[in-house]
Amino acid sequence: MLKRKIAVFLLGTTMIFTTSINAFASSTDGWTEASQTSAGKYDGAWDKWVKSFENAKDPLGVSLTPGKNASEINFAWYSKNAELNPKFKFGKNQDLSDAKEIAVNTEEAVNGYKSNKVTVTGLEKNSVYYYSYQVSGLWRSAISFKTQDTKSFSFLYVGDPQIGSSSSNIATGATGEQGQYAAVMNDSFNWNNTLNTALKVHPNISFMVSAGDQIQTSKPKSNEQDIEYAGFLRPDVLRSLPVATTIGNHDSNSPNYSYHFNNPNTSDLGLTKAGGDYYYSYGNTLFITLNTNNKNMAEHKQVIEKAINENKDAKWRIVTIHHDIYGSGEHSNEPEIVSLRYSLIPILEENKIDVVLTGHDHTYSRSLILKGGKADNAKIMNSTDFYKYYDDEIAGKDTPNEYKEYLKSIEDPNAVQNVREDVTYKNGNVVDPSGILYMTANSASGSKYYDLIQHQQSYIAARWQQDIPTYSKISVDEVSFTINTYRTDNGEKIDNTFSIIKSIDKAKLNQLIAIGDNKVSSKDNYTPSSFSNLENQLVAAKGISSKASATSKEIADAYTNLKNTIDNIEVKGDKTELKALIDKAETLLNSVAVGTEKGQYPVEAQESLRAAIELAKGIMNSPDSNQLAVDNALNNLDKVLNDFSTKVVKDAPEVKSLNVKTIGKVKTGDEANVYPFIAVVFITLAGLVYGIRSNKHKEAR
Repeated sequence: MLKRKIAVFLLGTTMIFTTSINAFASSTDGWTEASQTSAGKYDGAWDKWVKSFENAKDPLGVSLTPGKNASEINFAWYSKNAELNPKFKFGKNQDLSDAKEIAVNTEEAVNGYKSNKVTVTGLEKNSVYYYSYQVSGLWRSAISFKTQDTKSFSFLYVGDPQIGSSSSNIATGATGEQGQYAAVMNDSFNWNNTLNTALKVHPNISFMVSAGDQIQTSKPKSNEQDIEYAGFLRPDVLRSLPVATTIGNHDSNSPNYSYHFNNPNTSDLGLTKAGGDYYYSYGNTLFITLNTNNKNMAEHKQVIEKAINENKDAKWRIVTIHHDIYGSGEHSNEPEIVSLRYSLIPILEENKIDVVLTGHDHTYSRSLILKGGKADNAKIMNSTDFYKYYDDEIAGKDTPNEYKEYLKSIEDPNAVQNVREDVTYKNGNVVDPSGILYMTANSASGSKYYDLIQHQQSYIAARWQQDIPTYSKISVDEVSFTINTYRTDNGEKIDNTFSIIKSIDKAKLNQLIAIGDNKVSSKDNYTPSSFSNLENQLVAAKGISSKASATSKEIADAYTNLKNTIDNIEVKGDKTELKALIDKAETLLNSVAVGTEKGQYPVEAQESLRAAIELAKGIMNSPDSNQLAVDNALNNLDKVLNDFSTKVVKDAPEVKSLNVKTIGKVKTGDEANVYPFIAVVFITLAGLVYGIRSNKHKEAR
């Protein structure tokens, strides 16, 4: 790992404040401390998580993985060795009265556990199913799973949950590193918050893609590793959301990864101890996941060609790897990463890959469309020299031309495709590009953040790092690939919407218009502003559709604008809890006395609570409040309400006043005892002043 910038080291535990997340920079890397986030403080969520975690550290959680196509889904879970015959059943009725038991494949895993795997076939789209599996011989309560549409679908894209990575950080109020157990609790809480936040705003997600490093510990076949996998699988939403994981460098050295995930079309090519390459299709899209910890490019090429040969009709080809071969973080310039880039590029381009999704660098970046990057072998550096010069650079020292020329050469300016008016339009859409889009995902859990490098490479279109967890929503249909990336604290996008458009025509635009028109019947479910935007885009799209002389640019713009509006139309938030909390807060505010006496509350606390209530009322009364806005208002009001309860005056202050007019007079009682004390103070102060003045005179001499 590269060293952090000297400034970060010197700042140590400096806090970076945002509206709802405190990210703490340690002497190593930035991280997000769960107990200090608004999500952690809301309704005691962090304390509840800690109390329940003891029962959740056992690695018995189930994982769902996409099947080889949308008609299948895979399951995996651990059972204890004492359980001789693990069972699984799946059906459409919630009581599982129609369920069929499905054969379970079992193998030995880490000490004391077995790994169990099941594949369910024959799934129908837009349908709800239920499943159950045995733990210690008992059937678990039925868990639901919903399939989505395959013609137009969305999936989440996240980077490096790396549960347990914050172990070397020092939590607020602690004197030493928090260690693995506390780190797993911290990182899994934030991971859970990211997924819940994403699915509240985007509920119709088909599955999730993780770009690797699900966990931190890389010891071979270690039980210590499994508490981190238990943390990764802890979020309840993962019991109903398939996740396609990538083998990261922290996963690679142990078969534990392969025990926890039942990947489709697994291959012995690209193999490390964790497993090899795999692939699957969903609708019109082929997904290929490569284990780039294995540097055998011939094997990766073989898997890519096999996957494409079996899915010749796929409109989109997406490859996921862990290492960020065109990123902008601390790893991106390393010779090992650069070598991987130039080895892999020809294979990706020969096979007409559209998008490459990566992680590893714990920062966000989006490339321009790239094609034909080539190494300048005369300027390639070895790792020893690179790390030495990199350390000098971040320390502010001058670096030799050899290092500067290396960095310049690997920016690949000649690989950036010319921005032509006929392919790239003002709103960022790219139409029928010849080249590949490379994405790098930031940390989805806040377990560890890296810095962006000081100089933004010429191949980068956008990048971001503010030490806040993020996630991306990617939408795919017959015409477009669209990516939006959001921060988890306030739901704001960290980059512009970006779309790749293929084979656009009016027929495809008209199909999308029909989808938009169908939303009109559900108008009351959506926030007025987002629905108004949909209506405006429908009018604009219909105008282009009816325009005989409409250009391909106009059609593409109308399509992507309408598609993005449909994908991001906002459902009204459920305000039931918020209303109840506002009523509770107002009742409390109206029942307490303000003042300095015992049992009263300071006026500042009263004003703070009143302001939070008014803010919550604003969200409550706004017809445009979506679920995230409602939840944020809930969190804020709950935090202020809890703080208010601690502000009550416990003891009234004892104030003794002195009448200066009586100084020098003979007094009795308390006042008689006070005046000798004052005299002693005055004499002491006079002596100190005299001593100081005397010392100054001596020094002057």
